[in-house]
Amino acid sequence: MGLSVLSTTVLTVTVGRLWQTYTAKIGKNPEQTATTLNIQLPDARNYPHIAVRAGGFSLIELMITIAIVAVIAMIGIPAVGNFILNDRIRSQSGDLTLQLAHARSEAMRTASRVSICPGSDSGCDGSSAWENGRVAFIDTDGDGTHDIGETIISVSNTLDGNNTLRSAVFSTYISFRHDGSSADTAGAGQTGSFALCDSRGFGDDARAIVITATGRIKALEANAAGSGISNCGT
Repeated sequence: MGLSVLSTTVLTVTVGRLWQTYTAKIGKNPEQTATTLNIQLPDARNYPHIAVRAGGFSLIELMITIAIVAVIAMIGIPAVGNFILNDRIRSQSGDLTLQLAHARSEAMRTASRVSICPGSDSGCDGSSAWENGRVAFIDTDGDGTHDIGETIISVSNTLDGNNTLRSAVFSTYISFRHDGSSADTAGAGQTGSFALCDSRGFGDDARAIVITATGRIKALEANAAGSGISNCGT
């Protein structure tokens, strides 16, 4: 004779003892009278390893969890901050390199002089603070300054993050001639660098954008050999 256990189970708890009640049918005939089996489990007080614990955290567990979270935050937050700064300065370095390359390309394409100066679409602002914006234009009279009637080919906005962009050689302008070379308003070739810095200052985190007299452009770490800079220029 087999014992088939029904799907319904009733759990009954009494003080100091745990009772488990099963309702089952005996035999193959479903119409037979159901029989109830009451099984007494061992006293939970005598077997603490089977005691059911209430849910939740103890004070010690909570304190340990808070300590772990604090350690992770101390390690993770500075790392995220550096990631943002590195991504920003790389992006700004890339934008400047692209604008310089485009100006050089336009000078060669149009067989004219193209200059870039600190400023906006209103023209050059006469400062040496390149971080406040840059404007590139067809420099028809070759004076390194945007004049009425000279075509603007690109404009860059103020740098984010209070980053600085300065150059000792290209203090107020940089020009490219029809052959792609870099030259001053007198026609002499120019080789120089831009120093791009953020809140971390000069060092491995800063960037140097180097322009040779032939017009070649490359971006380096500020401390790299051949960067041509020794400070942020501010």
